[in-house]
Amino acid sequence: MLKKNCKILQIIFIVALMFGCNNQVTEPNNTTPNKMYVYSNYGETFYLVDYKTFEVVKEIKLNVADTTSIQGMTLSTNRDYLIFKAEGLYPSPPLGFALYNIKTDMLENVFFTDYIGGWVYFISAQDNTKPGLIYIHFRDYGTYLYDLFEQKEKEFLDAEHDFTLDKRIYHSPDAKWTVARKNWENTGYTELEFYSANSNMHDLQFVLNKGNKDSLRIYDFKFSKENKLYITFLPGPVRFAKCIFGSYNLETKQLFSSSIKLPWSLSGYNLAYSENRSEAYIVGSSGHFYIIDTETYSPKDTISLPNNGEQSPILISPDENFAFVAYTDSNSLFVIDLNSRKVVKTIIITRPYNMIIP
Repeated sequence: MLKKNCKILQIIFIVALMFGCNNQVTEPNNTTPNKMYVYSNYGETFYLVDYKTFEVVKEIKLNVADTTSIQGMTLSTNRDYLIFKAEGLYPSPPLGFALYNIKTDMLENVFFTDYIGGWVYFISAQDNTKPGLIYIHFRDYGTYLYDLFEQKEKEFLDAEHDFTLDKRIYHSPDAKWTVARKNWENTGYTELEFYSANSNMHDLQFVLNKGNKDSLRIYDFKFSKENKLYITFLPGPVRFAKCIFGSYNLETKQLFSSSIKLPWSLSGYNLAYSENRSEAYIVGSSGHFYIIDTETYSPKDTISLPNNGEQSPILISPDENFAFVAYTDSNSLFVIDLNSRKVVKTIIITRPYNMIIP
């Protein structure tokens, strides 16, 4: 299983944890019921932001051992923990995880597995009967099912891996599907594998763009109430083509390409969807926030953002009245009022990218 014994490093880390693993925050008593966590996806520091007042509540530092680096952030199945990837020293860094308890506002546990780290993607398995389960995909090994609470590998799912394969796992909001998005960098196309939820990725139902049947590379996708999958994509393997907004019908598996074409973006186009408004939101590296009517597949508005460069994913507030999008190079997180169609606040945070509302 390509594992490595990391017991010595674990002992060192446990000692470090005993002598000072309390979180350091700017104002320990500050909190808010409107929690939004913002992280650069690398380093020990992240931020708690109030998603209603748009104020930074506090800066949080995960005080881990000097031999440990922190990367990536995702939300646990029960939405009660932030899960961070922890990694030991090179050249053979052990893979571990840091669990931040949202209720207590504390780093609760840091531990290492027997896996060797490297390029890793991880996400909660959304299994309510076993809330500690996560999927881990290693670019160099394959995909595993692992229990964070038991600190134990549960299953080796598949050995599919390749240096040119970018494989990421997602869940549909209605808890019906687990989707593996596979981008093949060498050929430039994307496959979407749909598994029944809670099947631990054993019950494959269908594959969209299997074998590049529809000739496309998908930037991003979002589920809709009409059993459609909205997508932003490039036609064919052409890397510098215009981005197209379209959708897949999940019943017929047919692709629909709209007439909406957006200028080429160095960092692709991220997508969000509002069910209440029947709108899609698209942002790329150009600093434009596009609003699309998903019933007519027609553009409604374009909001100019004062920055460009690599953009974050788009996060929609729970009431679907605001959108959050960040540009990492400018240290800026923009708050967009979806009613007035204006940027109403710019939050200054160090290299914001990953945003989670638990």
